[in-house]
Amino acid sequence: MKLADQHFCTGCGACVAACPKGAIERKDDSEGFPTPYIVEDKCIECGLCAKVCPALNPPKMNLIGDTYAAQILDRDALRESTSGGVFTVFAREIFRRGGVVYGCVWDKDYNAVVTKAESEEEMKPMRGSKYVWSYAGDTFPDIKNYLKEGRIVLFSGLPCQVAGLKKYLGKEYENLFSLDFLCSGSPSPLAFQKYLDTICESPDRSALDLRFRNKNPHGVGVHITYRGMKKPTSARADHIANPYYYSFYSHFIDRRSCYHCPFGTVQRIADFTMGDFWGIADYYPDMDIKAGVSALMVNSEKGIDLLKSVENELTLVKTKPQYIAKKNNLSLTDKPKNRTVVPFRDDFFLELNQSGWKSAEKKYLRNFSRLKKIIILKIPLRFIKLAKKIRK
Repeated sequence: MKLADQHFCTGCGACVAACPKGAIERKDDSEGFPTPYIVEDKCIECGLCAKVCPALNPPKMNLIGDTYAAQILDRDALRESTSGGVFTVFAREIFRRGGVVYGCVWDKDYNAVVTKAESEEEMKPMRGSKYVWSYAGDTFPDIKNYLKEGRIVLFSGLPCQVAGLKKYLGKEYENLFSLDFLCSGSPSPLAFQKYLDTICESPDRSALDLRFRNKNPHGVGVHITYRGMKKPTSARADHIANPYYYSFYSHFIDRRSCYHCPFGTVQRIADFTMGDFWGIADYYPDMDIKAGVSALMVNSEKGIDLLKSVENELTLVKTKPQYIAKKNNLSLTDKPKNRTVVPFRDDFFLELNQSGWKSAEKKYLRNFSRLKKIIILKIPLRFIKLAKKIRK
């Protein structure tokens, strides 16, 4: 048998979970992405791995339906969420129905992992952005068992993970709700851990408190904050000043399949798609923008019904897909927004493996383009601060 080419494999894990003989294992490639491979002497040539692979056999998709600007009414949950807190509202409804929720959390070593929650307390770590690739395939067999038992399941994850889950399941389940994101790419776990080495004294991450898109104290934005072990005081930086954040936003440490992802179009795999409503001030300035507003797309009849059951917990403003697509990785055709791989990508990972993050950053991230962006961002802020001091 032959698995999907490495440049197209999303690492969803469907093939690993589906193999009846355990003949597919995974190991990290040179960029730190877990990648499946076949153990030939175990393989019985059943073809199930190819059948469940969303890269080789694309799943059935839905068209975008109604679109909204959405914000949870619960102010505490809103403050702890990256944008508008929509995920919390859906999760609470699933718990009320006796169901289970799957989402991404940090483990004790700051690896992003998909896990389950059966209560709101267990669900809370799923809030907030984790800008690094996560593995979901280990959850697929358990999800299938819950669905067969009749329990309701909400699975939230990357579009490719939802696609992998649906291909693994092999049929539609009325008690499965899926939620994916307006994803712009999944960064390398290796790069992330190498970066964390620069702010932690040891592999022990227990004292680290890192948050992407922390709203405190200035409201929604693109800042990263952390309390590292090398710097016990909190540090805060934007998406240009922080080197890892910059590499994420520059898209040169994403998984190879992200550069030609088929899931960022008007055709959606999940019942719901959510993300940040960037540019919302241009359309709905009366909303509490600083607190964070989600873009919400409803893509199925099941999605419509679930939204109706929770609409009293949300501020919902009907909007147009064009407004969401303007500043998100969303194509309103069936053609994805493909990205060009930067020329120094391979050299960056080679340096990262050989000499660590600091050396790779020095060689490849301290460039004129980034310096120019820092100057453009920082200079006006300094003038504003100076003007405020003068007025005082």
